[in-house]
Amino acid sequence: MDIKPQPANQAQSVSQQVNKRFPQLDNQELVKTSFWISQIFMIVATVAGVYLAAQEGLSQAITFDSLTNQQNNYYLRHALYDEVSDNVAEIENYVDVIATKAAHERKNFRPIMATFVWDNMRYSPHTLETPTAILSQTRRFYMKSGDIVDKIERGFYGAAYGGKLLKALTAEMRQATLPALKTNYTALALSLRENDIEVD
Repeated sequence: MDIKPQPANQAQSVSQQVNKRFPQLDNQELVKTSFWISQIFMIVATVAGVYLAAQEGLSQAITFDSLTNQQNNYYLRHALYDEVSDNVAEIENYVDVIATKAAHERKNFRPIMATFVWDNMRYSPHTLETPTAILSQTRRFYMKSGDIVDKIERGFYGAAYGGKLLKALTAEMRQATLPALKTNYTALALSLRENDIEVD
């Protein structure tokens, strides 16, 4: 059986159809330096963009965390200031009252110390961020005032001597601890307001 050769124009048509389906790639662009330089710049730009976006996101997260932390510390220290101020006033009032009372009556006028904030600070993760001097002075105030009051009630200290010790204790709190605590939480409030966070 003889196979007849196809006409030249028909063979050319088939060749064009094949070329349309499978176009020949021009590899000349791949060997040009400009192509590789542009690819390198694209990769560098992509990596730099991702890095800068991640850095900005991290920076925003750190700033938010810092401001939240400052806000929690502000409320904690303000509440401690109010409580200690009340307790200092309570001790001062106690000293004035017992000066005119007989020894057997003094137990009836024991100062009522508020310790809600102080007691709950042990459960707060922000407590130890409060300056150490303030925490130590507050702890000593509670400890020493309770001890002196106990000794006055037992008659170990007289009203005058015990009152003198308590007055010295409250004077130290008014002159050093309370002003330091107020300065501390006021600075936190100022920092928060500069970042558009209002606090009471």
